[in-house]
Amino acid sequence: MCRQLLRCSRRQLLFAGLGAVGWQAAAASKPWTARAVPTSEPIRQLQSGGPSGLLGTGASGGLWALSLTGQAPRRLADGLDADTPLATGHGRIAARMAGGGLWLWEDGRIRESPSASLAGHAGLLILSLAVVAVLTDPPTHRIARFEPDNSGRWREVARSRDAVLPDARPLQVDLDGRGDGGHLAVLAGPDGNRYTHGVLGDGIEATAVLWLERHGLKVMRTLRLPAPHVLEDIAPRPVRLPGAPERFGLLTVRSGPDGGQLALVTADPVRQQGLLLAAIGDTVGGFHRWLAPTTDGHHLSAVHTPHIGGVLHVYQHEGQHLTRRRLLDDVSTHRIGTRELDLAVWLRGLLVLPSQDGRRLRVLNPASNWAQQPSIPLPARISMATALADASAMAVLAEDGRVWIVG
Repeated sequence: MCRQLLRCSRRQLLFAGLGAVGWQAAAASKPWTARAVPTSEPIRQLQSGGPSGLLGTGASGGLWALSLTGQAPRRLADGLDADTPLATGHGRIAARMAGGGLWLWEDGRIRESPSASLAGHAGLLILSLAVVAVLTDPPTHRIARFEPDNSGRWREVARSRDAVLPDARPLQVDLDGRGDGGHLAVLAGPDGNRYTHGVLGDGIEATAVLWLERHGLKVMRTLRLPAPHVLEDIAPRPVRLPGAPERFGLLTVRSGPDGGQLALVTADPVRQQGLLLAAIGDTVGGFHRWLAPTTDGHHLSAVHTPHIGGVLHVYQHEGQHLTRRRLLDDVSTHRIGTRELDLAVWLRGLLVLPSQDGRRLRVLNPASNWAQQPSIPLPARISMATALADASAMAVLAEDGRVWIVG
């Protein structure tokens, strides 16, 4: 598939679609298997990319290039924070050092900014000319942009004014359809008192969405929720808007007295600096009931109550309402108390998600009215999953630190 869909020609898109159809037919005819990946220690973080195609942060803080062909892993670094996710892109790897500094790998060279105060558990984002991180800025947390100076040392060049979630996962997204690569969306307005549920790793929830200019980090658009609602999420998901292929919205969760609701946030066509809740689904039903969204950028779906039963629903955007259809029971894409919000993976048009006990992978085909394919047994309970770069297979991390390739 084309990495940058906006730059693909119509012919490329046609061939990519035909390739996906052929891949789905092959996948349906061949049983999926789980193949062990050699590791030298229990793995805590998993990320596609890097020199071998798959990276893992070990429990000791070592960064490993994991082999997809059964070779021994190669150590790339030591002293990293095993609880903070890795980031890859533009030929780089970014990580948080155990002491809070910024660690970077590029073309085999390592750069460190040990004086930086990156927030633990927060996301890193690699842009073409910069790295974006969440900084601890007592008593708050803010977004910062790092760039290399003339000597190659990475330094902070901009910092946001508004406070963001301490574990926020910023993303680059084009909400206005400008075709300029997009700017930075991040969940903000942290509040520890408005909605005390605390299933996503801490008791602090977002009350706002910010869209920041990616260079100077000035606020371009904002959505602020009035009490008693919050955004019970840390990482909104980009989705293409119907009838506007160049423009994206954000799929997230609004929660309040009646539980969680799937919500679509878009740029406000009337207010130049505003974002709005363009469409919203019905509540899950009941205080402190939550849902876990998953999307490939086109299909909107969510697992309702993933901690107590887990039911997959698919949604349709109809005006200002997201209507839902129940699809599948006994699934879960989130473990209570963790920040890994989506254990599902989309592989060339197929949705792959864990069973409720995390020991099987369920496979559905949206192109065939969400028909189920044979499930895939796992040797241990899943804790993280990621698609490989070509989406031909997925890497699965188990709770005990072992890794498998499934495909």
